[in-house]
Amino acid sequence: MTGNKLKIIACITMLLDHVGYILFPKILVLRYIGRLALPLFSYLIAEGCYYTKNRLKYLLTIFILGIVCQATFFIEGAINGGIKEYYFNILFTLTFSIILCYILLDLKNAILQKNKVKCTKNVILLLLAFAIILFITEFLHKFVPVYFYVDYGIGGVILAPFAILFKNKWLKLISFIIALTIFNLLTYKILSYTWFSYFSIIPIILYNGKRGKRGIKYLFYAFYPLHLAVIYLIQFLIV
Repeated sequence: MTGNKLKIIACITMLLDHVGYILFPKILVLRYIGRLALPLFSYLIAEGCYYTKNRLKYLLTIFILGIVCQATFFIEGAINGGIKEYYFNILFTLTFSIILCYILLDLKNAILQKNKVKCTKNVILLLLAFAIILFITEFLHKFVPVYFYVDYGIGGVILAPFAILFKNKWLKLISFIIALTIFNLLTYKILSYTWFSYFSIIPIILYNGKRGKRGIKYLFYAFYPLHLAVIYLIQFLIV
């Protein structure tokens, strides 16, 4: 199974999750299936960080796309009676993941080079970045007058970094399962059915490490804002 096929599965499960959440909240099976989306996207983000030739471009693509999608949420909130909370979508979660992945990759290279100075710098940078991200995702809302949250919090952020710790497929898988367990422990009180995310391991095991056709990668970037816009439009028309 190529990376593109994993992305297709991730997109389909995300679509079903959002359809269930926005249009059919009583059909919980859609939300169950949707739990596979974040782990799959996070695993693919780790792969993207490892193989990208332009780190800044990759980071900015996800971040800017997150801003575009955020506008969709704000517009939807304004249409449905005003913005009551500031929810930052999953692309901001993945942006934080990418930052941590880059630092971890540099740390791994420094360790292989036995460069103590670079190792020390990257350890300090990693701890500082993690502390800032942890504060933003879990504690900042306590110090500002408006309530906001980053999708899935720190539990969602750590998934991709754990998937980049090892190059060996099976060690990477074990590390990712550990991260998935931490994620479930942190989120089960919010979503009691979050454990369905473990089913994402099945397609990940089948992943062959190949990207697939490169010509369709921008379709995946466009899918997130487009599918949300369509779902919110349907909601607006039927309400």
